[in-house]
Amino acid sequence: IGTGSLYYREMTPGLAKDKPTAPKGLPIEKKSNFFRKKGKQSVFEYDIQKDKRFTHDMFKLHLSIKANYTCGHANEIVLNQKVIDAIRNGSIKHIIGIDRGERHLLYVTVINLKGELVNQFSMNIMESEKLIDGRPVETNYKYLLDSKTDLRTDQKRTWRHQDSIKDLKEGYLSQVVHRLTKMIVDEYQAIIVLENLNKGFMQTQIESAVYSKFEEMLITKLNLYIDKQKDKDTPGGLYHPLQLTSPYKSRANANIQNGVVFYIPAWCTSKIDPVTGFVNFIHPKYESIQAAREFVSKFDDIRYNPEQDYFEFHIKDYTAFNPKAKSSRQDWIICTNGNRIRNFRDPDNNNEWASEEIDLTREFKKLFGSYKINCNSNLRDSVLKQDKKDFFYKSDMKEPSLLPLLKLTLQLRNSFIKSDVDYILSPVADKNGYFYDSSKCGPCLPNNADANGAFNIARKGLMLVNRILSTPINEKLSLFISNEEWLKYAQLQQLSNE
Repeated sequence: IGTGSLYYREMTPGLAKDKPTAPKGLPIEKKSNFFRKKGKQSVFEYDIQKDKRFTHDMFKLHLSIKANYTCGHANEIVLNQKVIDAIRNGSIKHIIGIDRGERHLLYVTVINLKGELVNQFSMNIMESEKLIDGRPVETNYKYLLDSKTDLRTDQKRTWRHQDSIKDLKEGYLSQVVHRLTKMIVDEYQAIIVLENLNKGFMQTQIESAVYSKFEEMLITKLNLYIDKQKDKDTPGGLYHPLQLTSPYKSRANANIQNGVVFYIPAWCTSKIDPVTGFVNFIHPKYESIQAAREFVSKFDDIRYNPEQDYFEFHIKDYTAFNPKAKSSRQDWIICTNGNRIRNFRDPDNNNEWASEEIDLTREFKKLFGSYKINCNSNLRDSVLKQDKKDFFYKSDMKEPSLLPLLKLTLQLRNSFIKSDVDYILSPVADKNGYFYDSSKCGPCLPNNADANGAFNIARKGLMLVNRILSTPINEKLSLFISNEEWLKYAQLQQLSNE
């Protein structure tokens, strides 16, 4: 296309050819944990020169090409329609959902067109295709990026030169994109679904976050996909590359669809019970004793279940607590089953964040017992008779109080500070009487909080697929998913919790 350029690059001053970075015979610290299993250092019989290419002068010839040059501006529209046609004719078999996790750099779930969970895994650790001693080399990029972030923070605090983190991120993402493109094309014949996050949100994340660059690299790779391992004459080989996306646009100009990549609204994908579709619209907050009583009066019944050993808060009109719940199922029974994790500022430890596990039922019994309330009585009436602020609210949890305990009961996501413990526990039982607990569920449901986010992202993608299949070819197709449509779908789907 007439953009060939010739460059001349002189050697970088200060990089001498006769002064290797690591002279032969001297030990070098190993960076990969996989190799450190056989010792923390390596010794080589030859000199190693870091950035060797910069130690001598070089001519560089750039010859640019433009893929699908003759397709013109209509290419994006044509490509999107071809993907929609592929969905309609059954060529798409799976949906891949990807979540920017809190405990995971990226989390991946795969579902089939029945909504069944086929695969789920974290991308914190990447395996190389190269085998050593019959095993792939594993690299824990979450650990490496966190360590690099901590180092940069320390360097910033002490006014020292900060090590670059950019190359480590790009090295990680190149492996992630390679793995995902294999899944899309060869393993699952899938579309991929991402959250429609705004650019500002992605740029405010911590240094080790990779999501903003991931999206661009994935779409760019799928724009011209070539698998070097395939025969050059087969689809996806060197002579027949695949175009699965259009060229990447800025995040602000992104559409709902770009080839096989679809964007869905980010609302309510993580903090939702994937089995019953329960979403917390109740946010207990103390203002006054009278306001607390009015809040409690919105429950239709409060009682203790001796067979299950938990308390039940019955609701028949969910919108009484929050008008935003108008599109939700209205009748719920909120139960104090299991434990919740409370995160708080610890005044005894310089106000640092701390975590503690709360046994809800035991704490409710302790609260009612301290105010002489019989658990087998009409609890709703007994609570409404209380006239002490400490019954309804205390600023700390050293002694139980009603509203903080109820807030914990409604808390779906539970995480220990600086720990891998991160699970979803629902306060609502399914039709068989089971409560979804991601830490104890089987392989057919998300097994951690980030997996739950990725799973529901994929399920929103399934909504798009179903809409495409149900919309006649001659009718206008809308790919927008409203919050009301998502809640209705999630609460009508009764997944197995066994």
